Amino acid sequence: MENNSCLIFNDFLVPEDNAGLYAHALLQKEAFEHTQTVGKDGKGMVNEKWRHSNSLLPIYFKDYYKLLAQKIKAQVPDIAQQLNIEPFEFGHIEMHLTSHNHGEFYKPHIDNGAGQLKNRVITFVYYFHSIPREFTGGQLLFLHNKPKPLIIEPNNNSIVFFNSSLLHAVHPVNCPSGQFEHGRFTLNGWIWKKAEQEEAVPAAQ
Repeated sequence: MENNSCLIFNDFLVPEDNAGLYAHALLQKEAFEHTQTVGKDGKGMVNEKWRHSNSLLPIYFKDYYKLLAQKIKAQVPDIAQQLNIEPFEFGHIEMHLTSHNHGEFYKPHIDNGAGQLKNRVITFVYYFHSIPREFTGGQLLFLHNKPKPLIIEPNNNSIVFFNSSLLHAVHPVNCPSGQFEHGRFTLNGWIWKKAEQEEAVPAAQ
């Protein structure tokens, strides 16, 4: 299938870091909260008809935040070039750790449409899960890929980069056990360009 929507890298982290991240996510189970959707007013709200998942704030995975952010930052110019995005002044990297379990999804959306979110330039999704994988579904869908929509499998230790203005969605996850450890996990986030007056961003501290 022709791909003119994204970049995909397999085996992005060394196996030890990939396994360590999965184990760490399981230890933080009680800290996950319902994922919010940012509205046109720039404020977050829970809308389970549009987005159903749970996420973890950066403070709970600060070491892995730094690990992935450093690896991504070093590749930003090359990634932007391969995505045919004009060079931009790097601002910061925003990141969440997200869990999708049985029946959870994210309907079609873009990532940079409201308020300061316009400064999001590149979206990334790093996938990790149990071995063997205990769910199906959860694919990333690019609706405007040519000549037909593109479907990306959420393969362990792979990462996808794409323009934050592209319309995309997450197919519903089918996880028969419903157990937290059997779900679809991601470190998902955004590479921001530097704003003229950039506000402080919550960091992994």
